[in-house]
Amino acid sequence: MQTPELEGFQYVASEKDGQRLEARYRILGLLGTGSTADVYLAFDELEQVPVVVKWLIESAAQNRQIRARFLLGAASAQSVRHPAVRRVLSIDASSTDPPYVVMEALPGESLDDYLEQSGPLPQALVLELARPIAEGLAAAHAAGIVHRDLKPGNLFLVRAPGAKPTVKLIDFGFAKDTRADPDAGPSSVNLVLGTAQYMAPEQVLAEPVDPRTDIYGFGMVLFRLLTGHLPFDLEQGVDLFSHQLYSPTPPPSWLVDGLDAGLEQIVLRCTRKHPANRYQSIQAVLSDLARVAESAEISELPLVRMPDLFRPRNTSGLEAAEALAAHFKTEPPPATVRYDPESMER
Repeated sequence: MQTPELEGFQYVASEKDGQRLEARYRILGLLGTGSTADVYLAFDELEQVPVVVKWLIESAAQNRQIRARFLLGAASAQSVRHPAVRRVLSIDASSTDPPYVVMEALPGESLDDYLEQSGPLPQALVLELARPIAEGLAAAHAAGIVHRDLKPGNLFLVRAPGAKPTVKLIDFGFAKDTRADPDAGPSSVNLVLGTAQYMAPEQVLAEPVDPRTDIYGFGMVLFRLLTGHLPFDLEQGVDLFSHQLYSPTPPPSWLVDGLDAGLEQIVLRCTRKHPANRYQSIQAVLSDLARVAESAEISELPLVRMPDLFRPRNTSGLEAAEALAAHFKTEPPPATVRYDPESMER
């Protein structure tokens, strides 16, 4: 019979059961498997609480790029200390064995799984969940981390017995550390990371990203929570990418009756095509969320760049935009072809 601390975790027997890590974490069973890592439930015998161990599988660990991305994501998450971000307790980066990460165990389910069961969420609940998500992003951005893959599957709805449900930001596997990430700046071109349906235009073109990229993803998440759909609900491919570049986000009120006008404006402002036209910080988003929660009007956020489209900032981005424009039968956006940090559009 499970102890109360382990209730709510569904796991099965594994060959690692009983194994101790760092003379502290005892493996209890397998929670799930993925293409590159297995996830185990373990027990922290020092703190007497359950934990989760994400362990890179042997074949993935032999791939230097996968291994490096796994460890970078873990280190990025560990550097962000906030109640709305899942805590990373330990990272094993052994040079010979597959690395693993020990994290706090969260009872509940991903927001994606919850949406599949519940459908669109009430506006009041969306506002309640939006704040901790934005606060978690704010903590990440303050630590120099751009998450780069914000989506309901990377948001965890924590539902512990006797506690009010809350949400936490998880999985920094595609994160960019702006302080030390070798992908920063011009070298980040041609590196497409993220989930296509939530990608900002700069991600679609594999151009440099910054916190405003996460703000775009946050707007997409809000759209999904409110409507149960995505603005461009297509499989990954040229049509989806074309819409991400050229099609304005449709008002969610087209799908939701009685939607608060201020909340709709937050969604539309987060998902503007040009980064300069979006909110410039997640703190500004938090401010407007607070106003909506208080039934107060939000201030105008005029367009800085007109028309609202993303201008490719390097040659590879321009080539990608031209190919997508040809498929979409439209004109490609004008571009600043040379990457010049002094003149690059902000």
